[in-house]
Amino acid sequence: MLRMDGSASVPMTIEDLAARLYRDIGSRLTKLRTTRGWQQRELSRRARFDPPRLSRIERGAARVTLTELVRLGQALETGLDELVFGHCASLEEEWAHLLRDLEKAFTPEELVFARRLLRALVQGLRGLG
Repeated sequence: MLRMDGSASVPMTIEDLAARLYRDIGSRLTKLRTTRGWQQRELSRRARFDPPRLSRIERGAARVTLTELVRLGQALETGLDELVFGHCASLEEEWAHLLRDLEKAFTPEELVFARRLLRALVQGLRGLG
């Protein structure tokens, strides 16, 4: 294939595509882990992983198995689709994920306040339309 600058581009091989996929999965794992404020040791503990193995997976230096993805998804409370393909597929899934995070992070009294705040936000947004 000829590019605009006159140089030829080489098509990606299956190995290149697989390497990119594993790097992308590793990046998503790192992002999901750090979003939760966890160090690698915490995710390793929750997913029953050897810490060096998790480090290699996050760097894209190791091929992750389906079994490992399931354990990581359970530990991170996210679906395989988000680990493999990226962000949640729908707005409803995103809200459900956010609400689960709120329920874990807040006391019952703080949840009452958060609900009031969200209701006020929704009413305010409706008023803009």
